[in-house]
Amino acid sequence: MKIRMLAAALLLLPVAATLHAQDATHAHGHRGGGMERMDTDKDGRISRAEFDVGQKHRIDFDAADANKDGYLVRTELRAYHEKMRPQREAERAKRFDEKFAAADLNRDGKLSRVEVDEKMPRMKDRFAWIDENRDGFISRGELQDGRKR
Repeated sequence: MKIRMLAAALLLLPVAATLHAQDATHAHGHRGGGMERMDTDKDGRISRAEFDVGQKHRIDFDAADANKDGYLVRTELRAYHEKMRPQREAERAKRFDEKFAAADLNRDGKLSRVEVDEKMPRMKDRFAWIDENRDGFISRGELQDGRKR
């Protein structure tokens, strides 16, 4: 269950960080986290200088600055994240495939209890829960279904 929740959190992290920052500002009446922290002059937009100083994000400033005014605003960040969603999903799928392949020691396309114990020890206590068809193996589908929940 923890693996599923962790996987879901990792999948949504880029979007959630931006949305959390926006929600935090509105819900609590104070500045949130994420990109808003880079707005040091508190003018509601992020200049290139502010971006360069606070650059901890995987965002291409020039690509996100849709109107090329040298500032990023919330709508530009939302549009940029939406535009980048297919790429992030492809990267996420690639990481999933790599991790699954690394754990699938005998290359049979499914994970046995031994493989999970060896390569995914944090998931071993939830093996029976994830193995929904009770065949003694965890398939890609069973793992992916758990990530979607």
